[in-house]
Amino acid sequence: MYHLTYIDQLREALEKLETFGLTEFIDINQEIRPGKQAIVNVKVILINNTILYIKAYINGMYKIEIVSYAFQYQEKNGRLIFRYDNAKHKPTLLSKEHKHLSDGSIIESPIPDIFELVDEIIENF
Repeated sequence: MYHLTYIDQLREALEKLETFGLTEFIDINQEIRPGKQAIVNVKVILINNTILYIKAYINGMYKIEIVSYAFQYQEKNGRLIFRYDNAKHKPTLLSKEHKHLSDGSIIESPIPDIFELVDEIIENF
Protein backbone atom coordinates (compact mmCIF):
# COMPACT_ATOMS: atom_id res chain seq x y z
CA MET A 1 0.00 0.00 0.00
CA TYR A 2 1.39 3.34 -1.08
CA HIS A 3 0.26 5.30 1.98
CA LEU A 4 2.18 2.90 4.23
CA THR A 5 5.33 3.71 2.27
CA TYR A 6 4.84 7.40 3.06
CA ILE A 7 4.21 6.65 6.74
CA ASP A 8 7.34 4.50 6.82
CA GLN A 9 9.32 7.37 5.27
CA LEU A 10 7.86 9.72 7.85
CA ARG A 11 8.97 7.43 10.67
CA GLU A 12 12.44 7.10 9.14
CA ALA A 13 12.81 10.88 8.83
CA LEU A 14 11.74 11.43 12.43
CA GLU A 15 14.23 8.79 13.56
CA LYS A 16 16.95 11.15 12.34
CA LEU A 17 15.83 13.67 14.98
CA GLU A 18 15.97 10.89 17.58
CA THR A 19 19.40 9.72 16.41
CA PHE A 20 20.74 13.27 16.80
CA GLY A 21 19.35 13.27 20.36
CA LEU A 22 17.00 16.17 19.61
CA THR A 23 13.67 14.68 20.70
CA GLU A 24 11.96 14.35 24.04
CA PHE A 25 8.73 12.83 22.73
CA ILE A 26 7.33 11.53 19.43
CA ASP A 27 3.67 10.57 19.00
CA ILE A 28 2.53 9.21 15.63
CA ASN A 29 -1.13 8.44 15.06
CA GLN A 30 -2.29 6.97 11.80
CA GLU A 31 -5.74 6.04 10.63
CA ILE A 32 -5.84 3.75 7.63
CA ARG A 33 -9.09 4.14 5.74
CA PRO A 34 -10.78 2.15 2.99
CA GLY A 35 -9.78 3.01 -0.55
CA LYS A 36 -6.06 3.20 0.28
CA GLN A 37 -6.39 6.44 2.20
CA ALA A 38 -4.76 7.45 5.45
CA ILE A 39 -4.70 10.28 7.95
CA VAL A 40 -1.49 10.92 9.85
CA ASN A 41 -1.10 13.15 12.91
CA VAL A 42 2.32 13.58 14.51
CA LYS A 43 3.56 15.56 17.49
CA VAL A 44 7.27 15.82 18.17
CA ILE A 45 8.58 17.69 21.20
CA LEU A 46 12.22 18.63 20.82
CA ILE A 47 14.79 19.23 23.55
CA ASN A 48 14.95 22.98 22.80
CA ASN A 49 11.25 23.37 23.74
CA THR A 50 10.05 23.52 20.14
CA ILE A 51 7.27 21.37 18.73
CA LEU A 52 6.67 19.91 15.29
CA TYR A 53 3.11 19.06 14.27
CA ILE A 54 2.47 17.08 11.11
CA LYS A 55 -1.01 16.53 9.74
CA ALA A 56 -1.53 14.86 6.39
CA TYR A 57 -4.40 13.31 4.51
CA ILE A 58 -2.99 10.79 2.06
CA ASN A 59 -4.61 9.15 -0.95
CA GLY A 60 -2.64 6.11 -2.07
CA MET A 61 -5.01 4.70 -4.66
CA TYR A 62 -2.61 4.89 -7.62
CA LYS A 63 0.36 6.76 -6.21
CA ILE A 64 1.06 8.71 -3.04
CA GLU A 65 -0.86 11.96 -3.15
CA ILE A 66 -0.85 14.24 -0.15
CA VAL A 67 -4.31 15.74 -0.50
CA SER A 68 -4.01 18.14 2.41
CA TYR A 69 -1.20 18.84 4.81
CA ALA A 70 0.18 21.13 7.48
CA PHE A 71 3.73 20.83 8.80
CA GLN A 72 4.01 23.33 11.64
CA TYR A 73 7.17 24.01 13.62
CA GLN A 74 6.68 26.28 16.61
CA GLU A 75 8.02 27.30 19.96
CA LYS A 76 6.45 25.78 23.08
CA ASN A 77 4.52 29.00 23.71
CA GLY A 78 2.86 28.68 20.29
CA ARG A 79 5.00 31.27 18.45
CA LEU A 80 5.32 30.09 14.86
CA ILE A 81 8.77 29.32 13.47
CA PHE A 82 7.41 28.12 10.11
CA ARG A 83 4.50 26.18 8.64
CA TYR A 84 4.04 24.54 5.27
CA ASP A 85 0.46 23.92 4.23
CA ASN A 86 -1.98 23.90 1.35
CA ALA A 87 -4.97 25.40 3.15
CA LYS A 88 -7.16 27.87 1.30
CA HIS A 89 -6.76 31.50 2.28
CA LYS A 90 -8.82 34.65 1.96
CA PRO A 91 -7.73 36.58 0.08
CA THR A 92 -6.66 33.80 -2.25
CA LEU A 93 -2.93 33.20 -2.51
CA LEU A 94 -1.16 32.85 -5.85
CA SER A 95 -0.12 29.31 -4.93
CA LYS A 96 -2.10 26.73 -3.02
CA GLU A 97 1.13 25.28 -1.59
CA HIS A 98 2.89 27.82 0.59
CA LYS A 99 5.00 28.49 3.66
CA HIS A 100 4.20 30.75 6.60
CA LEU A 101 7.24 32.44 8.13
CA SER A 102 7.78 33.62 11.69
CA ASP A 103 7.43 37.28 10.65
CA GLY A 104 3.87 36.65 9.42
CA SER A 105 4.71 36.63 5.73
CA ILE A 106 3.58 33.87 3.38
CA ILE A 107 5.66 32.68 0.45
CA GLU A 108 4.99 30.24 -2.36
CA SER A 109 6.57 26.89 -1.53
CA PRO A 110 5.90 23.35 -2.69
CA ILE A 111 5.30 20.63 -0.14
CA PRO A 112 8.69 19.68 1.27
CA ASP A 113 9.93 16.12 1.22
CA ILE A 114 9.69 14.83 4.79
CA PHE A 115 13.47 14.40 4.94
CA GLU A 116 13.95 18.01 3.79
CA LEU A 117 11.56 19.13 6.52
CA VAL A 118 13.60 17.33 9.19
CA ASP A 119 16.82 18.82 7.79
CA GLU A 120 15.28 22.31 7.96
CA ILE A 121 14.39 21.76 11.62
CA ILE A 122 17.94 20.61 12.37
CA GLU A 123 19.27 23.73 10.60
CA ASN A 124 16.98 25.94 12.74
CA PHE A 125 18.00 24.23 15.96
